[in-house]
Amino acid sequence: MVARRRRWTTEQKLALVEEAMRPGSSVAGVADRHGLSRSLLFAWRRQAREGTMPGLVRMEPEAPPTLVPVRVVEDQAPRPQAATSSGLERPARSGATIELVLRNGRVLRVSEAIAPGVLGRLATALDG
Repeated sequence: MVARRRRWTTEQKLALVEEAMRPGSSVAGVADRHGLSRSLLFAWRRQAREGTMPGLVRMEPEAPPTLVPVRVVEDQAPRPQAATSSGLERPARSGATIELVLRNGRVLRVSEAIAPGVLGRLATALDG
């Protein structure tokens, strides 16, 4: 019996590329799980990154990646207090804050829980 070649939609390709890029995941593991060639998944990943995947429309030209200096500092500011329904104050939800100093001098402070894509769009919008 001859195996028939499968057709993958752009959405399926992007979902597999995204799955392979998750922390703790690998191209080999994803390819093996879904029964496709590892080299094909590597090719899709490259096409998605370069914007050359058929059916994928690039919304804006991507600037080449650059390295930026990073400095880790202790947060010296006291945590804000949140009021409860009983009128007592409790510490606000804790979590690390990321502070980005953009090229134009603006400072962007966000929760560490922010989605990387959202952070990238915010930084791009505010740095212009």
